[in-house]
Amino acid sequence: MEGLDWVWAALIGAGALALLAIAYLILRLTRTIDQLTHTVHDLNQHTGEMLGGVNETIAGVNVELARVDTIVAGVQSITATTDALVGVVHATVSNPMIKAAAYAAGAARAIKKMQGE
Repeated sequence: MEGLDWVWAALIGAGALALLAIAYLILRLTRTIDQLTHTVHDLNQHTGEMLGGVNETIAGVNVELARVDTIVAGVQSITATTDALVGVVHATVSNPMIKAAAYAAGAARAIKKMQGE
């Protein structure tokens, strides 16, 4: 073989080796893409299940909030009724008590004046 034949043989060998390396890299890349696709699919599935659970939890929280709103409305009604009742009791009891206290104070003063004179 002449010198030029060796060069051509080396170029062909290098080209074959390069093609083999490229084929290996493509095979590895294909496997990596398959694994990535599988991972994304699993993630998608689990995310959907998790979001379904979150939706159920939110629905439960909304039901509980509706119950709390009902309880708060009842407490507001009770508070308003109690406030009105306290107002009535205050008006009913305080005026006679004030009058009785004033009468007792006046009577005590009158008794002191009578005893002192």
